[in-house]
Amino acid sequence: MVRNFLYLVIILFLISSCSKEMTKNELENVKKAVVISQDVISYVDIMTYYSNYHPELYMEQLPYDLIMCNANDAGACYNFYVNYIKIRNSGKFDKVSISKLDKPEQNLLLNILSKGAVLKDEYCRSYLYYYYKNGIAVKKDLSKADSLSKFFPEGYFDNVNL
Repeated sequence: MVRNFLYLVIILFLISSCSKEMTKNELENVKKAVVISQDVISYVDIMTYYSNYHPELYMEQLPYDLIMCNANDAGACYNFYVNYIKIRNSGKFDKVSISKLDKPEQNLLLNILSKGAVLKDEYCRSYLYYYYKNGIAVKKDLSKADSLSKFFPEGYFDNVNL
């Protein structure tokens, strides 16, 4: 059993290390697959393309994040939140910069994080916890923060630097 697991890990590592950048045509095809059918594998290809090969183009991923968020992909909710913050914060992600946004933008991001939290995304839950605990972009609400903390092991937030 352990041997099979090791073989699987090695094979996955080799496959991922051998991956190459998509051509423009391949990129267009995966973008179409996300737009037309909300294809998760194509969405992962888009995320990989922008994060591994063109991190400076993070803003181009945002529409696909939103499409997949609307298709109830929990990770896409978190990706939308991060990329939106980066767009509005000169390419840098800083969770506190949400407070610099206009209230409608804050509400949009909080709704996206809430959707991701309902869909069981750990990162969405963590950031919502942080915002409610510290009263950033929302009214401080320790009961909401406590209800979110119940999804994590005891002491989790003692060792996590959000």
